[in-house]
Amino acid sequence: YLYAINSSDLKLFNIANPSDPESSSTIAIGWDIETIFPYNDKLFIGSQTGMFIYDLATPSDPSFIAQFAHVRSCDPVVVEGDYAYVTLRSGNFCGGFTNQLDVIDISTLSSPQLIKSYPMTEPYGLGVDNGQLFICDGDDGLKVYSVADPYAIDQNLLSHQAEINTFDVIPYNNVLMMIGEDGLYQYDYSNINNL
Repeated sequence: YLYAINSSDLKLFNIANPSDPESSSTIAIGWDIETIFPYNDKLFIGSQTGMFIYDLATPSDPSFIAQFAHVRSCDPVVVEGDYAYVTLRSGNFCGGFTNQLDVIDISTLSSPQLIKSYPMTEPYGLGVDNGQLFICDGDDGLKVYSVADPYAIDQNLLSHQAEINTFDVIPYNNVLMMIGEDGLYQYDYSNINNL
């Protein structure tokens, strides 16, 4: 199955035959849906008002587990281990006045709990890989943090590329693909101290 979102729904496509994908079903989630992040057999869906968690135990029929609500704000989400990382950004069409990183304990999926918020400048997209959190902080550039201690992320800045206005990242296999104001950047992060 392929899972896609629009501003209010989760859409399923059966791709058993990749050359002929079939629309399978639509699940209404809510308004202002922005991002989708698969992790293990779960989907984490970010909206302007919170994060939704769905179970994929039956891939053709995702089932709702829980929602974590927050103030109205732009909201991408990524997950690794027992934590979800959410950036909240104010302004533009998102509204709100919050610019921060929220760390959410998802060890009990049915009851996600905010454990810490960290101030940011203008956070957009983010990615996580092997204990390293990559945050596009708008005019303040790309920031890379260790998330080994979720209560002290702000004290564990590993790298800061301040000269680029950044929007989104995908970390994969030690290559970070990043969209900046002026195009696509790629970084080798096999040595995080020397991007």
